[in-house]
Amino acid sequence: MDYMKRKSREYEQLKSEWAQRASPEDLEFIRSTVLKDVLRTDRAHPYYAGPEDGPHLRALHDLLTTYAVTHPQVSYCQGMSDLASPILAVMDHEGHAFVCFCGIMKRLAANFHPDGRAMATKFAHLKLLLRHADPDFYQYLQEAGADDLFFCYRWLLLELKREFAFDDALRMLEVTWSSLPPDPPEHEVELVGPPSQVADTGFGGHRGWPVRQRHMLRPAGGGGSTFEDAVDHLATASQGPGGGGRLLRQASLDGLQQLRDNMGSRRDPLVQLPHPAALISSKSLSEPLLNSPDPLLSSFSHPDSPSSSSPPSTQEASPTGDMAVGSPLMQEVGSPKDPGKSLPPVPPMGLPPPQEFGRGNPFMLFLCLAILLEHRDHIMRNGLDYNELAMHFDRLVRKHHLGRVLRRARALFADYLQSEVWDSEEGAEATAAS
Repeated sequence: MDYMKRKSREYEQLKSEWAQRASPEDLEFIRSTVLKDVLRTDRAHPYYAGPEDGPHLRALHDLLTTYAVTHPQVSYCQGMSDLASPILAVMDHEGHAFVCFCGIMKRLAANFHPDGRAMATKFAHLKLLLRHADPDFYQYLQEAGADDLFFCYRWLLLELKREFAFDDALRMLEVTWSSLPPDPPEHEVELVGPPSQVADTGFGGHRGWPVRQRHMLRPAGGGGSTFEDAVDHLATASQGPGGGGRLLRQASLDGLQQLRDNMGSRRDPLVQLPHPAALISSKSLSEPLLNSPDPLLSSFSHPDSPSSSSPPSTQEASPTGDMAVGSPLMQEVGSPKDPGKSLPPVPPMGLPPPQEFGRGNPFMLFLCLAILLEHRDHIMRNGLDYNELAMHFDRLVRKHHLGRVLRRARALFADYLQSEVWDSEEGAEATAAS
């Protein structure tokens, strides 16, 4: 308790140094962007209900602003409010919550990097796992053009926090985080990140201010550039110290669909993931992914796509009913020209070992797999295409049945740990493109 009190005093000191650590224009941009997200984060929960100037909303805003100011290489990105919100609600102390948030961001900050490598690796690992556990379902998604699993982007970015009701999310996060291997800091929980590169001029022309990435943030104005311009911009911004600094604008939904369509003719035999820059652009720049006006509908599917009229499957499947660890994986050599043709099987492929799987959080991948398998029969029985599938899961935001998902995920994870199907080299080859 003495340690936490000391770290809380350190936080209060950092909080009082906003103006010394960021230019006026940059600070105003961070504060306004954080506020927009805070005002729509978990507002239905009693802890965050009430007026917009309530103490808990103000604490969440100040916590996130302090993190952005003290971690210029990461700054603030959409979705961070979803990670900080449950921590603050449980700790019920702004300083203590900041210490914990810094701890989790030590592991998750790479999710928000503009190069997209961490997210691409997680996509690749989830694809490997699904292919290993249920090759028939994976083949269906492949033939439906949904094997890129882009509809799982929010799941991987926020570690499924938004897929369950708030109280269920607290339990899910506690189960998940308690399964992580211990990784205590050698000395202290660092509350200040490494300094960013210093440019001649910052965003507002202030000489000597740190260059801050403004990726994955809402456009400052109403207009947006073309999708191709956004991708080019991201590629430029991620090339080196001199490339960062400008705000990436929102990509169009048509551009995202075009990216997916273009991917079909040149897919990697194993991973089928686009270049990291293209991946993070297509996701992070589409605002509906994280901040739809309707919190239950944050689809990035094409707006004109027909919706599936079939209700979600409510049958409780057995924990291991759809799983076949060691089942032959489906060969994936380009896109099948004839969707009706089955692809020839290949020998089973190993999965990365636990310390590598999911970039440090392997159990989260099995939670994602459990959710997919919960709806496997409904998806295949109704022949959902990519857009219908994406909208199906968007309608289930905060509605998944935690008990069923946890039971299935635990059984899948236990089988993985006991089967010793780990193969670091094959896992590394499969994720090399990410």
